[in-house]
Amino acid sequence: ELAQHEVILSAFHDIDTTQVWDGHVHLVGMGDTDSGIWVNPRSLSLLDIKQYTQFRFYLNASCPTPKMLIDEGFVDRLKSLQLGRGSKFILLAFDQSYDEQGKVLTKKTAFYTPNSYAAKIHQQFPDNFEWIASIHPYRKDCVEALEDAFIKGARGIKWLPPAMGMNPASPLCDRFYKAMAHWDIPLLCHCGDENAVAGTNTQTYGNPLHLRRALEHGVKVVIAHCGSLGKNIDTDKGKNGALVNNFDLFTRLMDEEQYKNLLFGDISAITQTDRMFALKILISRTDWHPRLLYASDYPLPGIIPLISLRQLQNQKFITKPQADILEQVRHYNPLLFDFVLKRQLRVAKQGFSQAVFHTRSLWTGTRILN
Repeated sequence: ELAQHEVILSAFHDIDTTQVWDGHVHLVGMGDTDSGIWVNPRSLSLLDIKQYTQFRFYLNASCPTPKMLIDEGFVDRLKSLQLGRGSKFILLAFDQSYDEQGKVLTKKTAFYTPNSYAAKIHQQFPDNFEWIASIHPYRKDCVEALEDAFIKGARGIKWLPPAMGMNPASPLCDRFYKAMAHWDIPLLCHCGDENAVAGTNTQTYGNPLHLRRALEHGVKVVIAHCGSLGKNIDTDKGKNGALVNNFDLFTRLMDEEQYKNLLFGDISAITQTDRMFALKILISRTDWHPRLLYASDYPLPGIIPLISLRQLQNQKFITKPQADILEQVRHYNPLLFDFVLKRQLRVAKQGFSQAVFHTRSLWTGTRILN
């Protein structure tokens, strides 16, 4: 009955679900199979209550299928949440942290999801999943690992600099950028502050301006969450530049003509309460829509306190009838909830256009911008 409600049905109007690839889906677990997943013991210990609580929220939000091992239950649950015929979830691997000498920093690694596991799940369920590799650019074998991932069908590379400890503006990344440009592999890079994962806690590495280096190498860059959290130094003005909102730095890059065919932003997490301020600009800037990509940041849409439907309603992004239906949907399918919510958002009757949700062409390397 709920699936046939107008709020749900209208969200799929003019949408070709075969073109909907959710490009930000975390592949998590406990490593209770041969997956190779590793979770930092700090996240499993009550001695570090903040990390323990965050990890539990994260894991519980994914609702692994009962009576299965957690690794298997996570994938099984995710398979049941498809958005429609031909839609896919792009699973994210997550590399370990490294220092500038290429040494693994185990204690500063939040968790580890091997590329081999993400590739394996894609191979087992190719109708449901694609995958994105994660390769730290300080690794001595980073270029070889990139080539291996490309051959095995990786659709991109995932970095989380504030937690993984890579500085995207460092010359140490140059050989990796050169290889990425050669293979035409997009970089999905978190920008802005990172509050969900500790790791190296190098928040300044989340500065969107640091990605100029990748862009100047010709790498396609997808800035996760459109950089919509926290502040960083305006390095365009030098190392002593003023502190500026990361979203404003993202906006600056998006408006630079030379990056028009290289720079993109994903809209994962932007309906969260602490990121809502960016919605008006993102929805209103219809000229950006061909460069904005639908993504969920799953399992975060399953964490109820992060997204306030009441606040979204009060700010007139959605109506009360929409909020009432979405409140019901979020409890049984957080990915449908995320998709429908973002489809229904409005600023003066303007919503995100169809192009934002037809993401497949970016990840398959066939998107052409006029």
